[in-house]
Amino acid sequence: MRATFLPLLFSLLWTLPCPGGWLLDGRRPSVICASGSSQSSTGIVTIVNDDATFPVLSLQLGGHWTDFELKASTNNFTNLVYYIKSSGTNAIAPDTNVWVYFTDDFGSDVRQWHRSATATAIGSQLANRTNSEVEFALVSPSHECAVDWRAWMTRTNNALVWSFVRYDGIGLELNASGTKSHWNPVIPVEWRKERIAP
Repeated sequence: MRATFLPLLFSLLWTLPCPGGWLLDGRRPSVICASGSSQSSTGIVTIVNDDATFPVLSLQLGGHWTDFELKASTNNFTNLVYYIKSSGTNAIAPDTNVWVYFTDDFGSDVRQWHRSATATAIGSQLANRTNSEVEFALVSPSHECAVDWRAWMTRTNNALVWSFVRYDGIGLELNASGTKSHWNPVIPVEWRKERIAP
């Protein structure tokens, strides 16, 4: 009877609709639904815990813009949960171990990713400070933030928003009238379990 009952039970469970989300350890995991193609030959539904907690942000710089300020908020900038300057340090909501990558089109290998030195402007690290162009910077925040990352740094946090402004070593990019800084929205291009470390 057991040999007949178990396959029947698995087939019935497999036809049930996917639950809205199962909670494990207070987090909502990804659930491979009954209608998914991941069912094993035993009919067991696989639950994958979402532990990719490191965002990767791609900031478009270009031209004479070699550096930036990046801010994050969970209440649309009433308060900040994150703030870094690629050109130095800041005491508002610092990340003591952020990784910022860039390429240098005048470097010895123009394909090479360079990790920016801590609290050092990207512009000062370029092979040709006058002509090198940093088209993009990749930002990989750490978990060593002033505001505990566990309270806000998750891909399922729909209130989390990021904005950045470009910097040329002299001043921030301004709007057309030169009266306010010109900030741009940005979203993570991906979330990773471990940070990129070339």
